[in-house]
Amino acid sequence: MKTSILKNFNIAIITFLTSFVVTGMTYAEPDFSRPMPEEVMQSRPQMQGVRPAGQMHKHPSPEEFERRLNLTEEQKTFAKEQRERSIEKIKPILDEISTKKAQIDKIRNNENSSADVLKLENEIKGLRKQAHEIRKENFKAFEATLSESQRKELDIMKNEGRKEFEKMHKLDRMNKSVKHN
Repeated sequence: MKTSILKNFNIAIITFLTSFVVTGMTYAEPDFSRPMPEEVMQSRPQMQGVRPAGQMHKHPSPEEFERRLNLTEEQKTFAKEQRERSIEKIKPILDEISTKKAQIDKIRNNENSSADVLKLENEIKGLRKQAHEIRKENFKAFEATLSESQRKELDIMKNEGRKEFEKMHKLDRMNKSVKHN
């Protein structure tokens, strides 16, 4: 069980790191009303390693990421330790999100106050923001271990990913407009 959680979390961290490569750290604040990668993996463990439907580009594998950055063994070890520390920090947040989602389901099933649902949804957004900050700190710590040439390569990867991300979203918007017409 612990191995499965660790594997899920490693996938989530890789997704998180590559999301910075894909989008960079310069765009607007994430939408905390949407599930985090860890939440998606936690709710669908059978989907491990499978890209979600509609995802049109492939994130670099951990091996490709390490190869392109030419990471040293020390950097790989540091990154692994960072992931493990993040697991410890994010797991209670995910548990709390799950509890609040269950409370929302219970409220909706009993048709109680929508104000209670709104309050819980806002609390979930706050928890997602906390998890995001943990991931951001993790990435900054990782980035601080990189040499100048590795940072330049990371910037190239971010730009490539940003272009791919924009291309994917442009096609997604076009597909949505066609469906609505």
